[in-house]
Amino acid sequence: MSDADSSLGDRLPAPVVAVAVVVGLVALAFVGGNALAALLGLALSVAGVELTPRRAVVLSVLTLQLVAFTAVSVGYLRYRGQTLADIGVRVPSLEGWIALGAGYVGMVVLWLSGAIATFVIASRLGIERQQQGIIEVAQQDPLIFVLIGVLSMLIVGPAEELLFRGIVQSRLRETFGPVVGVGTATLFFAFAHITGFLPGNIEGALLGVVVLFLVGLVLGVVYEFTENLVVVAVIHGLFNMTQAAFGYIGVRFGDAETAAVAVRGIAALVGV
Repeated sequence: MSDADSSLGDRLPAPVVAVAVVVGLVALAFVGGNALAALLGLALSVAGVELTPRRAVVLSVLTLQLVAFTAVSVGYLRYRGQTLADIGVRVPSLEGWIALGAGYVGMVVLWLSGAIATFVIASRLGIERQQQGIIEVAQQDPLIFVLIGVLSMLIVGPAEELLFRGIVQSRLRETFGPVVGVGTATLFFAFAHITGFLPGNIEGALLGVVVLFLVGLVLGVVYEFTENLVVVAVIHGLFNMTQAAFGYIGVRFGDAETAAVAVRGIAALVGV
């Protein structure tokens, strides 16, 4: 436990402090980011600026990931007297680049396998998977997937890994050790994105969270193995770009199911 948390630790058990800190940071990042997006959206509306789908995506990513996630993460690091280097922001070694490639392939395989499995389970249990609004938008403007892919590589991947691996996983690992730390951080990562699978029934959303937990677990394990935040940020960005590519191909060439599978993942991870 750091000196910054010691006053709480004097009164509460270390596990309680660790979980409370993580819950507070994640809640602050999401609530703050969404509140800022709402305020800016209202300001643009008052100013007579139309919030087109492309602008909405950019606004969401800039306010949630770039501003809120980054501000909360960097602010907490400063509070603890740490730097980005302390959580692994550095050029990857050869071993890191190898882990990057393996992690990316692993995430794609798990995502595709999970998508197939959840489709079968949902069909067997009669769970309806509601089509998300972004599919209708993308049918009119397939290039929105290109925009999402670029933003994912430049902003979403780095910002989300900074918060969930660099801050959340590192903080939980200090108290619970690597296995519980990685698993619990991945749970936070998965459930924090559950609104991306909505609207729709909760059963379908939970199936999506399960898939997101599996792919997120890859990121957690790779970060634990390499201790390099750049590696997992690049993996995350590449994975989102792959989903965006599937979405573009599905919409562009009329494959509705391919587009739906991709969009469910993109909407959850990107927050649109």
